[in-house]
Amino acid sequence: MEALLEFISSYVSYWPLAVFLLLLLAGLNLPISEDALIILSAAMVHQNPKLLLPTYVALYIGIFFSDVMVYTMGRLLSKGFLQFQFLKKKLTPEKLEWVSTNLEKHGLFTFITCRFIPFGVRNALFLCSGFVGLNPGKFLLFDSIAALISSSTLFFLVYFIGQAAKKGLEVIGIILFVALVIVLAILFIRRRNKKKAALKNSDDSDSNAASKVTD
Repeated sequence: MEALLEFISSYVSYWPLAVFLLLLLAGLNLPISEDALIILSAAMVHQNPKLLLPTYVALYIGIFFSDVMVYTMGRLLSKGFLQFQFLKKKLTPEKLEWVSTNLEKHGLFTFITCRFIPFGVRNALFLCSGFVGLNPGKFLLFDSIAALISSSTLFFLVYFIGQAAKKGLEVIGIILFVALVIVLAILFIRRRNKKKAALKNSDDSDSNAASKVTD
C-alpha cells in the first residue's frame, strides 16, 4: 500500500480526475471496485490533506454519474435499445421482483441499504431500477442521498481513524476467516455423516434382501 501511495503521490494533482474517470468506467460494468477507490483515496488524502475537498468531490460525482449510467442502461434494455446479453443475464425474474417490491415498500431505505453491500448488489439495484421503470426523479433523489451517506461513511472512516481502521479491518478479516473455517468444518462433518447414513441404509437394505431370499 505504501509503495502504491508513493507512486500515486508523484502524480497527486491528477488523482481527483483519475478517480472520476475510473468511476465512470465502473459504470460501464468494468471490474473496478468503488470501495477500493474510496479507501485508496482516503488513505492518500490522509497524507496530503490539501487534496481532501477535490478528491472527495470527484469521488461523489463519479459515484453518482456511474450509478446514473447503470440506471440508464437498464431503461434502454427495457425499451430494446440495448441488446447486451451480459447485462440481460443480471436481470433475472427474482431480482426484478425483489427490486420492484422493495422500491415500492421502502424506497430510499432500499437504496441506502444496498449501497453498503458490495459484490455487484449496487449495480444490480440500479440496473433493475431502470429496467422496471423507476421514475428518474426518484432515482436521482434516492441515489444522491444514498451515495452521499455510503461514500462519506467509508471515506471519512478511513481518513480519520487511519491506522485504527486498518487494525479493525484486520480483526474483521480474522473473524471472517475463523467463521469460514467453522462453516467448512460443519459442512464436512455433515457430508461425512450423510455418507455414513447412506452406507448404513444400503447395508441394511442388502441384509433385508438377503434375509428375504433365504426365507
